[in-house]
Parts: sequence; C-alpha cells; structure tokens
Amino acid sequence: MDRDRHGRSSSNSFRISINRTGSPSRDSLTGRRSRRRGHGSNRSAFSTVLELLEDVREWLGGRVFGRGASGVRRWTVLLGLVSFFALWRTFVSDGEGIFGGGQALGDDVVPEVDRLALDKLRLLEIHFGADEDGQDDVTGDGAADTAARLEEPAVKYQKAPEHDADAPPLVAEIPNYVKPDPLAPVPLSKVPADILDAEICPDRNGEPCSFLIAAWLGEQETKAQQHLYQLGLLAVALNRTLVLPNVQKSRLGTCYANPFSFYYSPDSLSNLGIPTISYADFAQWSERRDPPASAQVVSMISAKALYTQGAIEIDSASDPNLVPNKPSRNLCLRPPRTRLDFSGHSPLAIYPPEGYHKNEAGRVGFGESVVNTLKSEEVGSKSSRASASVNAAYSLPNVYAFNYELRFPMMSPAVVTSFAPDAEPPLPFSHFPYSSTWTDLADLVIENLSPFIAIHWRTETLTPANLAPCASSLIRKLVLLKSKYPEITNVYLATDYPIEELESQGAGGTPHSGTFSKVVTEQHHTAFRAFLRDFKKVKGLRLTTFSKEQQRLELPEELRERLALSSGGEDDERGLESLDPGLYGILDKTIAVKAEIFLTGVPGVGSSTVGACSKLSSFTNQLIETREGIRLAQNGGEELDVSEQIEEVREPGKLWNSVSHWALKGETDD
Repeated sequence: MDRDRHGRSSSNSFRISINRTGSPSRDSLTGRRSRRRGHGSNRSAFSTVLELLEDVREWLGGRVFGRGASGVRRWTVLLGLVSFFALWRTFVSDGEGIFGGGQALGDDVVPEVDRLALDKLRLLEIHFGADEDGQDDVTGDGAADTAARLEEPAVKYQKAPEHDADAPPLVAEIPNYVKPDPLAPVPLSKVPADILDAEICPDRNGEPCSFLIAAWLGEQETKAQQHLYQLGLLAVALNRTLVLPNVQKSRLGTCYANPFSFYYSPDSLSNLGIPTISYADFAQWSERRDPPASAQVVSMISAKALYTQGAIEIDSASDPNLVPNKPSRNLCLRPPRTRLDFSGHSPLAIYPPEGYHKNEAGRVGFGESVVNTLKSEEVGSKSSRASASVNAAYSLPNVYAFNYELRFPMMSPAVVTSFAPDAEPPLPFSHFPYSSTWTDLADLVIENLSPFIAIHWRTETLTPANLAPCASSLIRKLVLLKSKYPEITNVYLATDYPIEELESQGAGGTPHSGTFSKVVTEQHHTAFRAFLRDFKKVKGLRLTTFSKEQQRLELPEELRERLALSSGGEDDERGLESLDPGLYGILDKTIAVKAEIFLTGVPGVGSSTVGACSKLSSFTNQLIETREGIRLAQNGGEELDVSEQIEEVREPGKLWNSVSHWALKGETDD
C-alpha cells in the first residue's frame, strides 16, 4: 500500500478538493471511496451507521491516531466518540429509531410527516416566491379552469399499516399549491330566488323566472337563424323567455365565445315579438340564484324509423346533464359556467312523425304536440327524479336546455296564439339584421366597387364533373354582361372554395364553409385554377373578394375602434379570418345584397345536382329574398317583375336585377 511522506495511506484519505473558482467541488462532500446509501429496500439504518463509523475509523487512523498525532487530540476525539454512542443509544432505545425503529426504507412503508411541516413548507414556498411565472395552468377560460382545479381534493390521505390512531394523519402526497388567478372574476353574492326572479323577470307577476335556451343548433348561421326563431315561438307558447345563444365560426349555441350581438342586432328577435335575454345575463342569474335553478335537457331529433308516428323518450338512467343518445355532445352548461341543477329531471328526446314537414297540417300538428308534451303532467311526473313514485308531486324546470336538430319548421305564429292568446302575436320570420360594425364595413367595400357584379357560387355537394364546364359558362356570362354594361369594372366573388389561396400560389387552405372540407376534390382545384386563368383574358373586369378589398380599405377611426373591440382590443392586421371565420359569410351576404347585378349558378331540381352549376342554399335564398325587398322599396312599393330581366334604366345606387343565372352548357337566361 502506498504511503505519503507522513506515513498515511493515500487510498484511505478524505480529501476536500477545490475547483477553479476556489469553492468546494461537487464531490467535496464524498470521499474517494464514497458509498451509496439508503436506496436499497434491504439497507437498514443500522448498516448505514456502520458505514459512517467505518469512514470515521479510517479518518481517525490517518489523522488522529496516526504518526505525529498529539495525546490531547487523541483523548478529545475519544470523549467525542463516547458522547456520540450515548446519544445514538438514546435514539434507538425501545425499538424506536430515527428511521422508524430501524425498519428498512422499502417501498411498502409510507414516511410519516407531521402536518406542522406542511405549514412550514407553505411559508417557505411563499417566502421564496415559488412559481412566480407559473401561469401555464391558466389557459382559455381562466376562471373556469381555476374553479375546476379547486374542486379537486387538495390532500390525499393514505392509511399506513399499524398506525397509531392518536398520531397525526399520514400524508401520502404533498398538496400542490394553486395560485389564485388574479384575472378570475369575483364570485357573485347569492340572492334568494324570489327576490332575484322578481328583479330579472318583473313581467311574471311574482312567478319564478322561466327560460328556454338554444344550447345546440344543428346547422350553420343562415339556417340557424330560422331554427332559433322556431325555438323563440316555442318559448312564447310555453310562457318562457328565450335565451340568446353565443356565436362563433358560423354556429350558434352555448359553447361559443362571442355574444349574440357580435353577429346580429341584439333586438333581432324581440322586434319579432319574442322576449329574449342575453346569455351573459342568464349565466349571471344562474350564478346568483339561491337555491340554484332547476333545468332539463330536451333533444329534438329527426324522425326515427322505429317511431313512424313520433315518440317521446324519457332517459331515467343516464347522466341528466347529457343529450340523449349523444353522450359526447357538450352543452357547456355545467359548473362553473352556470349553476343550473339538472339532477331533478331526466332528459327528454322528442321524435317527429315521418313526413310531418310535407304539408302545413303536419307541421302545425307536430308543433302543437310538442307544446302539449312539455306541459303534460304525465310526462313531467315520469321525467321527475324527485321520487320513484309515478304519482309524486313534480314541478316544471326553470330552464329547458334544447338540443335542436330538426331541419324543417314546426311552429308558426298561429300555433303560438292558440296557446298564448293574451300574448302579442309574434311576427313572421325575417332574417336577423347584422351588427352595425359589419354593415358599416360592408358599405365601405361597396363604395369602392360600385357599380359591380356579385357572384355567389356554392360548390359544396355539386357534382365534381360539372365544375369545369360551369366555370367556362360563367366566364362567357361575364363577357356578355361587360359588353352590355361597360361601366361595370368589378366582379365580387363569394364562394365556399378558398380561392384566395390559389391566387397566392397556395394549395387550397381554409375553406369559407365549415362543411366544405369534407367534400372538396381535386376537380375543385382544377376547375378554379382554370377559372382564374380564363378570367384574366376578360378585358376591363377585375376579380376581387373580401380579403382583397380589406387590404385596400382606409377605415375611419370610429370604425377602427369598433373592430378593435370586436377582436378583443387587438389590431386587425391579420384579417378578419383570424377574428372569426364566420364573418366571411356575413360580409359576403352584406356586400352581395347591394350589388347592382347578382349572379348565381342554375341549381338542381330538388336534391338532384344533375345539370346544376350551384347548390341551392339558404344563403342564396336569403340574398334573393332581401334583394327583392330592396327593389320593391326602391320602386315605391309597386309590384315588380322579379324575373331574370335586368333593368334597362340603370340609376346609381339602385339594384339592376334580383338575380340572374348561368347554366351548365353556356346558355344564358337574359
């Protein structure tokens, strides 16, 4: 064995090495012969202490009792060792050791932690500012996410084997500290139901508030307007107030981010005689009300083969918050979004008779049966979960949450009047006026384009083989119109195909319709590439879309501020598609409705697309109906020939036609 000049064994020495910075290195606390301790399940506290003593013995042999050590040093160390062993015997006496009576630190034993230690850890965490930047948990709806986390138990307890019942509880998991969200709204104070209902629903003469909410509507924006009107009529017949849904991406329902007023004038339905309340006010009412308002899910689904005469299903076994037969559908009405209590009522599913929509009598009969069903004592008692007894007392829910998937109307103002004779009869349906923010923006585009041609080309579900010949036919139609009306220089194209991506050498990006991506084919890309190539050959016409016009606009300061508010205070430099893709369709309609000339492809007959150049859609029908109304007003209310013939006298600011078509084989209609 090698010895140094003092006779000490170099292999047993305990060194403290110094790194270049002059501080002890990472290995300075372990000797050259450092041992791994405490990791195996078979290592006891006693064996750990023996290893410590072995290190001490080596150090004593080299430093204390080695050559040249003084007698005073030796006796001092011996006294220290005697004191150490005396203290160690005190800790391990009676089988209770510092490591749990000398028991091995295996995986089967839960370490005991005094709960006072948790308070000390919390103080240390706060003192050192732990997670000052830890904002990752607060995403999206910060208040909702924080409330959801607070519902989880903060500490989980696990009972250890043979644990003293009088000792503090064993802690199996250290609780995670959840920092309060500074952006979360302050919880609203609770108000007794009778006081709050009298405040929110003063017209009910002391009766509780009663609402009907359009939680989920099955079609996109244009048709969803009609479905919401149907639910509004149903609400009046049931003596309830309609809750206006939120909107986003051309959809209406309770799961969307923007208020109803983001798309439409907030009094769109109240002007038709249907009492309404905003979703925000409704949610606040549900949060403040004490006790919580009762609610029931009602699903209206298309006809089912098993129920040729129609049927009502009461789902008494499922989660009352869920849509019958659609367990994955979220209505976004659970806490913390609202405090509605669904537990007292089973979900209802209402199926219409087959073919109810084919005549007026069938529609009226089905609508009346729906009202009677929701007022029925028998249905109410069977759907109540208050008692197992069929004859138990029941009460109607404060809120009906509707999942509405019907495609055809079931209600009319006449049906409403028969059930609510004292109420003011609602007006017939008319499309909702859009928010002034978007109509003002559309008017700026119209001023830059007029006089112009607007084209609506709906290609979804169109026979792909028709696309190329229809594109050629449209080019010929535009050449004819330019020769006849040389003052026209702009052509505004509204289509579900993302044509801007082709013009920017893209491969076809985000479509203008939420359902278009399911049916787009390579023939769509080919046809629109050919259309763009051939259009460049038409002299004197410029093709444009809203995306192009948006880049050319110089917005007044007042409109710029409104757009910034609509985008949450952000600049609108990225385009409206980053704000909400649903605005494309709204702006297209608002611009095309005021074009001097409006074109659309010849639609198929019924559901057939044979020989068609466009799909017949509610979007196109809304444009045509609105343009006919504008022309009627411009003509002093006199009846007009709304055929394809374009007005020969073309006054500035007037519509020159209601609609004109282009056909598959190139024939023109005027």
